[in-house]
Amino acid sequence: MKHALHQAEKLRLSEKRLMQRHSRSAMVIIAMHTLLCVVYFQLGYMDISLTEALVLALLVWGSLLAYQLLMATGITFRLGEPSLSLPLILYFIGVFMVSGYYVDEFRLSVVTLFFAALLLVSFRLSGKVMVAVAFMASAAYALMLWLALQDRWVHLSLSVELLQWLVFAMISVSFAVTGGSINRLRDALVDKNRDLANAVKKVREMAIRDDLTGLFNRRHLLEILERQRALFSSKSVPFAVCYVDLDHFKKINDRHGHDWGDRVLRQFSEMALSGMRDGDHFGRLGGEEFLLVLPQSDAQGALLVAERLRLRWREQRFDAQGGPAIVSLSVGVAAYQEGERVDELLNRADQGLYRAKAGGRDQSRVA
Repeated sequence: MKHALHQAEKLRLSEKRLMQRHSRSAMVIIAMHTLLCVVYFQLGYMDISLTEALVLALLVWGSLLAYQLLMATGITFRLGEPSLSLPLILYFIGVFMVSGYYVDEFRLSVVTLFFAALLLVSFRLSGKVMVAVAFMASAAYALMLWLALQDRWVHLSLSVELLQWLVFAMISVSFAVTGGSINRLRDALVDKNRDLANAVKKVREMAIRDDLTGLFNRRHLLEILERQRALFSSKSVPFAVCYVDLDHFKKINDRHGHDWGDRVLRQFSEMALSGMRDGDHFGRLGGEEFLLVLPQSDAQGALLVAERLRLRWREQRFDAQGGPAIVSLSVGVAAYQEGERVDELLNRADQGLYRAKAGGRDQSRVA
């Protein structure tokens, strides 16, 4: 059961992890584009001075590092779209079009990595926005081409440049349409994972709760005791337990019926929970037996808690509704001792309960 729950929980999406991957991917795309521009500059294919190139590189990387900082701090998590995908793709359009402006040959190859950027943001942007971005990028390419023709028309072939623009526009729209489908699939996956997370939570609650009372069941109580035992071993955090048993419970079932027995168990559970401290744990071991786990408590402190519980319970009456007049309880108290196993602790608390029963019931005894 634990293994199945663990596997299910691993399927849930981690928004923070996705944001980290998103920002790293943007960094890789710009790094590859920068490398390509450096190669073209060295080969003499870029019509730009070294000073201008360095200034542009500084602006590009400064802006990207600012984006990385926003992702790392988690400030954007409060926004509806924490990855800032729309501003990011507009940034990419600006970077690639400025780079393309300075290239006279192989212009399309310089902006090719824009399609990788489109694919990246497709996980976050809707299909309509993706198509709008594709048309915006095509318009930006046309503007960049017009400016390049105005500046260096004598060196350029209009037909070749228009053909490259057409190829860029067609590929951009194709990526946008495909990206919209990816986004819809992602949204469906998010919904499925949300449903899965809710189902895991529900199954987890069912696995640790008692059906009748809604309290922790015996299995979960033992897990809690093991955790408290580990805390005692590592940090010397003391704890104690109260082993609670409702007196003469079998007689209630025999005289008033099992429905009344269930009502008594539920009412006792509600009353006990209402008087607990934050951090205390209460559950049903089985039948009419309950266990109260008290972190940061010694035997005397646990005895006081047990007595308060016992006295409060004595005030509950059921005879006006046709049930038993008073149902008393007995409690065995034990504080954890170094090196003790959980079953040994429970056995000592059970011995305290036996002494309370032997002493006339309706009392608490320390083991």
